[in-house]
Amino acid sequence: MSATPGEEVILDRTGAVVLPDLQRARGIWGNFKGLMFRKTIPAGYGLLFAPAQGIHTQFMRFPIDLIFLDKTDRVTKVHAAIPPWRFDVTRAAAVIECLPGTAAERDIRPGDQLTIRPRSLS
Repeated sequence: MSATPGEEVILDRTGAVVLPDLQRARGIWGNFKGLMFRKTIPAGYGLLFAPAQGIHTQFMRFPIDLIFLDKTDRVTKVHAAIPPWRFDVTRAAAVIECLPGTAAERDIRPGDQLTIRPRSLS
């Protein structure tokens, strides 16, 4: 099994790389499992679900930020520090799960345009 090269997320308003390590949830199991059972994730890591017909934090060991996107990767909603054992049925073209505090620390807010691109090698 080969590793996926990953992507990065740019906040267009500032040009800053706000998530340098974005991975996509793939397949039924990947979409269901998400970040379940992990003890933690590194700073700057995000997991993208597309489409997002609802997100759960069942079996999570830590809270997460949820960044909801429309089909053009514009932020429609941000939910900060969602604790384990919660459900969110917000429908979105995509949602990014990341460490709690990520959205606030990187000043990601509704209305922001994001660009998702292959990760830079530099």
